[in-house]
Amino acid sequence: MRGAWYDSARMRASVGLSLVLVLGSAHAEPPPATPAATAATPDPVAEKVGALKEAGSLLEKANAARARGNKSFAEQLFSSAELIVGPDALAELAPLFREGAPPRITTPLKQLPKDTPPQPAVVGSSDEDQPDEKPKKGSLSGKLELEGKAPLEGLGVIMLEPASGKFKHRPAKQRVMEQRNRQFAPRLLAVPVGSTVSFPNFDAVFHNVFSRSEPKAFDLGIYKNGQAREMTFDKEGIVRLGCNLHANMAAYIVVVSAPHYAVTDAKGNFKFRSLEPGKYKLRAWSESSTQPATQDVVVKPEDNTITIKLAADAPSGPGTDKFGAPRGKNP
Repeated sequence: MRGAWYDSARMRASVGLSLVLVLGSAHAEPPPATPAATAATPDPVAEKVGALKEAGSLLEKANAARARGNKSFAEQLFSSAELIVGPDALAELAPLFREGAPPRITTPLKQLPKDTPPQPAVVGSSDEDQPDEKPKKGSLSGKLELEGKAPLEGLGVIMLEPASGKFKHRPAKQRVMEQRNRQFAPRLLAVPVGSTVSFPNFDAVFHNVFSRSEPKAFDLGIYKNGQAREMTFDKEGIVRLGCNLHANMAAYIVVVSAPHYAVTDAKGNFKFRSLEPGKYKLRAWSESSTQPATQDVVVKPEDNTITIKLAADAPSGPGTDKFGAPRGKNP
């Protein structure tokens, strides 16, 4: 039986192509491309030798990058070697390359249809996720403004809960945060606590989704087109996503415990169509804000409107890599 080593030529070619596209131009010269097999029937022994040489070359480059203090690039090269020979073969070396990064998630990869339709730019509305069987008499619409400016520079989310603190939590959802055209979609996703999010890759290059956010720090590793890993978000808070291979990629998952939530449009507009009249605690956040702003709101049995002002105090730029080091924008 040929086993996993028989397929290593395809894997080496895939790794080499992705390194050229997403690693080499940003940090160093990529490893040499593996020539296409010319023999009609590949030799399993030759395949194994070639795989070991390719992995060895990547490990040497990874160790050199680590010695230079370039943790991010070193880990990328190490992960590429893992794809060739398997993580078990390199398990004893993994701590050398991943110390200081978020916890690595190694749950089994899932296959998704490559013709899956693209995700929208924003997802998350309690009105749409679980419409009230009997509409309530109150509604609330409004706009977010940044330090008195309009329109909002980026997306935001509004969360409402009764001032009494007594309410029924929304059920958990199954959602998708895709990687397509070297971007995340949705850009902003709001989900109830306990929801599971799938992270499929629909690009011809590898991606490495990660977060260093306190509510959920994780590192999904690198995987190819049509593959996905899932994460369950069991703690309320704001989770900023990045790709360790593409500094321009960023998105947010807002995990909410409030019974009412809505994502704004690009101009900061939002609306809750069905609310029980009464007193509420409102929390609002935007991409340009570090923390949610809180205020009290009274919803009357009619159409209510409100303007919410937020501080634009979030740092600009692409943020950090998964080791917490500042990063520039990759081409």
